[in-house]
Amino acid sequence: MKISKGYLKKIFIGFPVISAIFFLCFSCSIKKEKDISFCTWNLQTFFDSTLNGTEYAEFKKPGVWTEEKYIQRLKRLSKSMLELNSDIFVFEEIENEAVVQDIANFLAVSSWKIKWRYACFATNPGSATGCAVFSKFPLSDVKVHSLDVRTQKSIQPPMRPLLCVCVHSDHSDFFVFANHWKSKSGGQNKSEIWRDWQELVLAYNLNEKLLVQPESKILICGDFNRDASDFVTAFKTDYENTFLRGILLDKSSPQVISGKNTGVYSPWFLQNGSFAFESGSYFYKDKWERIDNTFTKNIDVIDFLPQCNGQWADEKNRPRTYRIYNTQGYSDHLPLTCKIKL
Repeated sequence: MKISKGYLKKIFIGFPVISAIFFLCFSCSIKKEKDISFCTWNLQTFFDSTLNGTEYAEFKKPGVWTEEKYIQRLKRLSKSMLELNSDIFVFEEIENEAVVQDIANFLAVSSWKIKWRYACFATNPGSATGCAVFSKFPLSDVKVHSLDVRTQKSIQPPMRPLLCVCVHSDHSDFFVFANHWKSKSGGQNKSEIWRDWQELVLAYNLNEKLLVQPESKILICGDFNRDASDFVTAFKTDYENTFLRGILLDKSSPQVISGKNTGVYSPWFLQNGSFAFESGSYFYKDKWERIDNTFTKNIDVIDFLPQCNGQWADEKNRPRTYRIYNTQGYSDHLPLTCKIKL
């Protein structure tokens, strides 16, 4: 199979300014359902087989990362998507637009019916990876928000942008905010300031949306490299048990009150404040972490689960990390799935 050139080429439309793409087909028929299934998953260094210089070091070694290994990962992912069968997938650590198109092509090969006819992608120039959205429902109003911070003592490291997109389901429109915050590499404390900045970008755009339309239905997801417990404020209701900090937003927008925290709901927790599951989504140094998150605003979550029963998990329900040397595994993160009611 020729990679990055498939029979979806004729319906490919590129938007190079914001690094977003769509696969569009208006002849599809989607069954009308009020409940929508959703999955967010960090795919762990999902690079294509073309070397462009921004890949991580292990993918640059001659003969180590090959087209055959890449094709194997594409087949494995498309099979996993068909098994999970969520209406919407949000992926982190996708390298570029070509990978998004390759995934779509392999899905077409894997199934007689193309399910996810719409997709978008965003990254920053020079960044190794970005975020992608695959959807059974039409997408529109794609916006990409990037940081350019020059007030810190240290130089801003490469970071992924915030990807915002409107989903047009048969029942109601809602917005997806896809995130991949700065990793803890280089030290958790040293890198924390950059996650704080990304949180401000997210809080600002969430507040902007709610100022215009307070009843906007919003789903926030991705790899935050910050544990779910770090967002906790109080457990007074089922609808707002966590918050996104906006303490600096008044400096850029007089419409937002200084010190305002935006309440959102996290399904990681029970109403009494305890975790809903003993397991998390990421297993590091013999400990579960919940750095992959799903937050909602004006949306009811009727089911939520770290998926540990698929082929992407081992016998201890831990992620089967992808190993480039033996091509085994899937990702060092588990997929998170939820079902929402609009």
